[in-house]
Amino acid sequence: MKKLMMMAMMLIAAATTFAGDSDALKAILKAKTYADAEQLLKTNLSQLANDEEKAAAYNKLVDLAMDAFNGEDNKRLLQQPFDSKVLYANAYNALVNAIECDKYDQLPNAKGKIKPRYHNKNQERLNTVRIAVINGGVEYINNQDNKNAYDYFMLYLNSAKSSLFAGSDIIKTDANLGLASYYAGRAAILSEEYGKATAAFDEALNDTSAEIRDEAFRLKLYAMNNNQKTAADSAKYVADLKEMMVKYPHNDKVFGALGDALLQQEKTDELTALCNANPDQPLAGIYIGMIAMNDKKYEEAIAAFSKISPDHPSYLQVIFNRAVCKLNVAGEFQEKYANKNTGAMTPQNEAKFKELLNDARVDFETVRELDPDQNTVRWVVLLRNIYYNLGDEAKYKELENM
Repeated sequence: MKKLMMMAMMLIAAATTFAGDSDALKAILKAKTYADAEQLLKTNLSQLANDEEKAAAYNKLVDLAMDAFNGEDNKRLLQQPFDSKVLYANAYNALVNAIECDKYDQLPNAKGKIKPRYHNKNQERLNTVRIAVINGGVEYINNQDNKNAYDYFMLYLNSAKSSLFAGSDIIKTDANLGLASYYAGRAAILSEEYGKATAAFDEALNDTSAEIRDEAFRLKLYAMNNNQKTAADSAKYVADLKEMMVKYPHNDKVFGALGDALLQQEKTDELTALCNANPDQPLAGIYIGMIAMNDKKYEEAIAAFSKISPDHPSYLQVIFNRAVCKLNVAGEFQEKYANKNTGAMTPQNEAKFKELLNDARVDFETVRELDPDQNTVRWVVLLRNIYYNLGDEAKYKELENM
């Protein structure tokens, strides 16, 4: 009797082990189109018996998407009319589902062993599809469809990090990652999705192309800045910039963004320490000058601004700031030595006052040469007032209608 019971238990166990595919999986595997299979999987995902069935279901979607992709790609190769949107959509669907399939394919089976069934095949056949995905991103961004462009470029990037392509030599030598990262971030910015853009640019920051790297830094910092909505965001912005300074200590753009943020938030002690720690940074001297200028220490500011080379990209703003500081020095001198009732000064002080005004005039005239239409700084009123105080009526009238 005991022996018969044991045999019965073995039969039950065997029936459980070899029960076959669930009805949900059978329905998915019988589907003829990608749309039907996708709908069945979405509806019945929780009805699939185990991770192996889920891997099989997602692989069915890969098969159907690949069939449609290959059909359209063959037309392209034979130089026949083909639908690029259909081609790229099926490439996208194949890659998305292959990545999902691999997640389940890499999980331990009922015996605790990892025996992937689809990994090698999908890795091999999805290599070509990845190229189609990045090409789809290019087409979408050229057509100003920024949402789809972002999705396609990010799928290309994320596929490189997925278990499906882990250890693949093709990923190790993939020269398109930085480019995809750059365009994903750019597409997100054009959609005003600044949070997405901030994360998208990371691979582009280390691209082999200096042009891509520089633009990626500029746009990432632009996105980070525009992603500030609250005081907490601003605090995070500064913290993130500090982390970037550690990672990219010699990058002028990161230094400039951090310096601007600290200056705007009036964290002058931190900004001074940053400049002192990075004296070779081209912007360090400018920040030292601006801190002194804001503190009304005009002589210190003038000395700092005078060290900036005319070749510096911000030289126009620097020379304007120096001109303003010189004008303020002249103003302070006048206030100190002019008669409180009449405004008159002694001849000696009057000469000194005009000397200070002339010094400011030289800088303002340089600003005028560099920015004649006042596209960057508003210099007309200040220079006109200098001409008035110097008694230069002709030059004063010249600027009267500007």
